[in-house]
Amino acid sequence: MEIKLQQHAEKLTKKDIPFLIGLSLLGLFLFLFYTWAMPLIDPDEPRYASTARDMILNGNWIVPHFNGVPRINKPPLFYWAIAISYKIFGINEFGARLPSALAAIGTVLITYLWGKRLEDRKNGFWAGMILMASPLFFLISRFCITDMLLTFFVCSSLYIFFVEYTEWCSGGLETRPYRRLFLYFLLSMVFLVKGPVGILLFILITLCFLLWMRDLRYLRRLWYLPGFLLFLGIICAWGIPFWLSLGTQQISSLLSQEMSGRFVSGYAHPEPFYYYLPVFIIGFFPWSLFVFITFIHTIKQRKIMPVEEKRQVYFFCSWLILTLVFFSMSHSKLLTYVLPLSPSIALLTTLLSRWEIGGKLGKRHLWVLWPTLFVSAMIPIALIFTMHKWIPAKHGLSTIHIAIPIIILLIGTLIALFIFIRSKRFSQLKKIFCFTNCIFLVITITYSAKYLGTFRSTKDIVEKCLSDKGENYALFSYARTVPSLVFYSGKDILEIEDYTRLKTILPNQETSIYIVMSLNDYQKKQDWIQKRKLHAVCQNNAHVILKRESN
Repeated sequence: MEIKLQQHAEKLTKKDIPFLIGLSLLGLFLFLFYTWAMPLIDPDEPRYASTARDMILNGNWIVPHFNGVPRINKPPLFYWAIAISYKIFGINEFGARLPSALAAIGTVLITYLWGKRLEDRKNGFWAGMILMASPLFFLISRFCITDMLLTFFVCSSLYIFFVEYTEWCSGGLETRPYRRLFLYFLLSMVFLVKGPVGILLFILITLCFLLWMRDLRYLRRLWYLPGFLLFLGIICAWGIPFWLSLGTQQISSLLSQEMSGRFVSGYAHPEPFYYYLPVFIIGFFPWSLFVFITFIHTIKQRKIMPVEEKRQVYFFCSWLILTLVFFSMSHSKLLTYVLPLSPSIALLTTLLSRWEIGGKLGKRHLWVLWPTLFVSAMIPIALIFTMHKWIPAKHGLSTIHIAIPIIILLIGTLIALFIFIRSKRFSQLKKIFCFTNCIFLVITITYSAKYLGTFRSTKDIVEKCLSDKGENYALFSYARTVPSLVFYSGKDILEIEDYTRLKTILPNQETSIYIVMSLNDYQKKQDWIQKRKLHAVCQNNAHVILKRESN
C-alpha cells in the first residue's frame, strides 16, 4: 500500500473551517461543561486562583502573592491569564478555569494542523478528537493549574520546529525569519509558565531527535540571534523588576529549591521511578495501549520505511519517550507533569489508520492488536468487580455514580471489538473509542463534582457559616493552610498549632475566632478544643469550623 506523505503543509483554507469550528465547539463543551458548578479543588487550584485575584486587588503584577506572602515558585504568565479572565468574567470558578480550557482547545487545534500535515484534514480532525478523548488531558483541561498552558506552548514550539525542519530537509532553503522569531517567542512563553523545565524538555526532545536522525547540521539553522535576543528581552522585561523587588538571595534560593530540590532530592511529591507507567496507561486509555503497536511496527519496518515517514514517527516517539524518561528521573512527581506528551500519543495513534490491516500493518501485528483489545475490555470489567475496595462511598460518591460510566466504557469497548472483528479497520475502532470516552468522561465529571466539592474544598462550609459574618472576625487554620479557605473567605489565613496561644495572636478579645480543622484532627484533638472553649458550628465530609465567641 502506498503511503501519502505531504512534503509541505497546506495553508489554511475554507475547507479547514468546518473542522476547526467543530473541534473548537466540542472543546468548549467538554472542557467547560460544569466547571462553574464545581468548587476549586485543594490544594493547587485555589492557590493559583487566589494569587491571580491578589494581582487584581493589589495591583502587583510582577511578584505574585498568596495568603499575604510572595508566591515565587512559578513565573507569572498563568496568573496573568487568570487575572485577565477575572477582568472579563468576574472572580469565580469559571474565570479561574477558563485559561486552561482555552489552552486545551489551542492544543487540540495544533494537533489538528499536525495531523493534517501528516496526511489530510480528516486525519487531523481525528487526531484532535483522540486528544480530547484522553482521560488525563480531559481532566486537566478543566482545572486551574499550569500544566495545560505549558502543554499548549510546548506543543506549539515543537510544531514550529518540526515544520521548519521538514521543509529544510525537503529542500526549502529559503529563510523564514518570522517563523524562527515566533519559535523563540513561544519558548519565552514556555519559560514564563513554568520556568526552565519546559525549555529543558524542548531542548532534550529536539536534540535527541536530531541525534536519532543523524542530522545535527540543523542545529546551526535552529540558532537565530534575533530570536534569542527576543527571548531574553521578554524574560528580562519581567525578570529584572522581579529581581529588583526580591533581591538576588531570595531568587537564588528559589532556583535552588525548584531545580535541585524538586528534581534531585524530591522534597515535594516524592514517588518511585516507575510512577508514570500506570499514569501513562490509565491516563491515556485506550490510546496508550495502541501506541505499543506503533512502536513495534516502527522497529520492524525502520529499514524500508520512507525517509519522510521515518522523520514523523521518530519525532513523535522521541517526544513521548523522552518526556516520560525526563520526568521519571525527577524525584518529585505528579501525574499532571507528563501532560506535555499527550499530543504525541494522539498523533502516533492516528498513524495506525495509515497502516490498516492488509496493508503496511499486516497480519503479523494481529498478535499485538487482539491482546490490546482484550485488555481494553478487561480493564472496565476489573473496575466493576473491584469497586467495593476503592470506591470512596463514605465521602458521598455512591456505587451507582461509579458503575454507570464504567458500564458505558465496557459497552463501547465491546462494540469496538465486534466492529473490528467484522471490518478489520482501525479507523472504526478510533471513532467508537472517541465517542465512548467522551460520554464516559462527561458523566464521570458530572457525578464526581459533588464528591470533590465536599471532600477537597471548603466552599460549602465557608458559604454556610461565614458568608454573612462581614469582616469582624478572625479566621485560622489548624496545622496547615487550606488554600480554598483563602479563596472563598477572601481573608489571609494564619496557621495555628497545639502550642499556639490565641491571646498572643489576637489581643482584641471582642473579635470572634473561627478555626478550620480537618475532620481527622477534630476527632483527635478534643482535649485541645475543650481547653480553648471552642465548639463546632459547621462541617462537611472533610473539614470542621470551630468558633470561640468574643468576650
